[in-house]
Amino acid sequence: MKNLRRQRGSLMIVSIIMILVLSFLGVAITFLSVTSTHNAVDELAASETFMLAESGLERGIKEWSLAPSTYTGEGPVSFGKGTFTVTAVLLSPTQANITSNATVPTISGNTTRTIDAIVDLGGASTSIPTDDLADWPTEVLSKTDGTTSIVDGGIQFKINDVNKAKYKGHRETGTTPSLISLNAGESINLDFEYKKVWVTGTPDAKVPKKMDVDVEMVSTTGTSYVVWSENNEFNNPSWLTAPTINWTVPGGVTINRIRLSFDLQRDKRGYIPEVSFKNITISSGGGSGANIASWQEVIP
Repeated sequence: MKNLRRQRGSLMIVSIIMILVLSFLGVAITFLSVTSTHNAVDELAASETFMLAESGLERGIKEWSLAPSTYTGEGPVSFGKGTFTVTAVLLSPTQANITSNATVPTISGNTTRTIDAIVDLGGASTSIPTDDLADWPTEVLSKTDGTTSIVDGGIQFKINDVNKAKYKGHRETGTTPSLISLNAGESINLDFEYKKVWVTGTPDAKVPKKMDVDVEMVSTTGTSYVVWSENNEFNNPSWLTAPTINWTVPGGVTINRIRLSFDLQRDKRGYIPEVSFKNITISSGGGSGANIASWQEVIP
C-alpha cells in the first residue's frame, strides 16, 4: 500500500515537471515565432523602404533635370506603403546633390532608408566617325545621275558628268542598333563640318541650279524634324564649321536617327555640284539627360 502511494506521488511530480517543461517550450516557441515574424516583417519593410528611397531618387533626378536651376526637392510624398522626401542642392549649373529619405511604418516602429547621389546634367556625347557614315543606308528619292561616297574625310553627295543631272535623297543612321536615343524635353547640341562645291567653273547666278542640304532628326515613328539647312550656292573648296545647333526634342517624341538630306541639280553650263559632311558630334542635356555620377546609402 505504501509502495503504491509512493509510485503515485512520483508520477505526480513527474507530471508536474513535464507540464512545466512543455509550458516553457510552448512559451519559447511562441516567443521565437513572434520574434521571427517581427524580424521578417522588419526585413520586408526595410527592403520596401529602400525601394521607396530609390523611387524618390529617380523622381528627384527627373524633376531636377527638367528644372536644374529651380528644383530644390519635394515631400513628404505618399507612395505605396510609406512616404519619401527629396532634397536637391545645386553644386554647379550642371551638377546637384540629390538625397531621398523614405519612411515605412512597421509593427516595431518606422523604418527609414536614405540614398544620397551626385547627379550630372547631360554629359552624354556621341561622335560619329566617317567610317560609320559610310555604313548608313542611302535612300535615293530621284536620280538622273549621282553618287554617294567617302571623299576627303567626309561623306560626299555629288552629281556626275551628265547634263542637267539630278540627285536627291538622304542618308541616315540605322535603327539596329540605334546610334542615338533622345527623349521628349531633352535638349541637344549638334556640331559638324560641311562644304558645298561647284567642281568646275564659277557658278552663274543667271543659271537655275539646286544645291540644297538638310540635317534632320528622325523619331521612332518616322517623323523628321529639320534642325539645319543650307540652300545658298557657292564655290568653296574648304570645310566650314556649322554654328552649333541647339534643339529640344518635342513632347511625346523619341529621336533615334540622324538624317542627312540632299537635293542637287546640275545646270546646263556644266557646273557639277557636291556637298559633304564630316565630324558630326551630338551631345545631350536636360530632359531625361541626367546621369548618376555616384551614390551611396546613408547609414545612421
